[in-house]
Amino acid sequence: MDRADLDVPRAREICAELDALVADLRERGLRASNWFGGVDGYGRLAGFQHLNRGLRYEPLAGAADEDQYPWFLYWEIAWLDMNNDFRAGQRLLDLGGSSSLFSCYMAARGLEVVTVDLQDELITNADTLAAETGWSLRNLHMDMRDLHDAELGGRFDHITSICVFEHIPLAGRIEVGRRIHDLLAPGGSFSITFDYVNPAPLAQIGSPADVEEQFVASSGLEVRGNREFHDNGLRYLRHPSLPGEYTFGALFQQRAE
Repeated sequence: MDRADLDVPRAREICAELDALVADLRERGLRASNWFGGVDGYGRLAGFQHLNRGLRYEPLAGAADEDQYPWFLYWEIAWLDMNNDFRAGQRLLDLGGSSSLFSCYMAARGLEVVTVDLQDELITNADTLAAETGWSLRNLHMDMRDLHDAELGGRFDHITSICVFEHIPLAGRIEVGRRIHDLLAPGGSFSITFDYVNPAPLAQIGSPADVEEQFVASSGLEVRGNREFHDNGLRYLRHPSLPGEYTFGALFQQRAE
């Protein structure tokens, strides 16, 4: 992750589109989930999430709701968008993304979006979003480690996940990868972001070898872009109770035609 990525023209356009979406939802009395995955603010995690932003955090100037959607989240969405060809009418499966700003953004752009999640509050809120906006946004209570083809309704042009995999035990990440290949249409993309070198015990994504083992080897998909994960050395986030700074990474894969 590099904050400078948001300075390129297309990234600035995406940030403006996200700002407009956030403002539109607010005017309608609707909510996407924040960067900690909640729809009712942060509660007892309010202090935690601000410390998590790191000592050198710089807000994105003019953001519509910087407290709920910091620049890190905008980077994740922009980076996935700029490295994919998301188009209206395509089918997209977002893993762990019910009510997420990313799934809302994709649905608002006319994609047929299916999300799976384990949090009933997020699924219910996402169903409300779909009903109030008319978006093609279907939200299922389903463990992403046990994806059911029949309920998902066929293959997808894109499968995505925004900073979810680091919360899943290692064996579960590999199991998801094994299932992704058959859920993608030929030529379809699998794109994720994740915490990189997060010191939390469960995270365990701290080297290019970890990325290869956990996400590439298990999927049988082709890597797009850098064949080996590139660590640019930049760190932006901080774990509030453990030493060490970390960042976000992204991986792009594709099923062969």
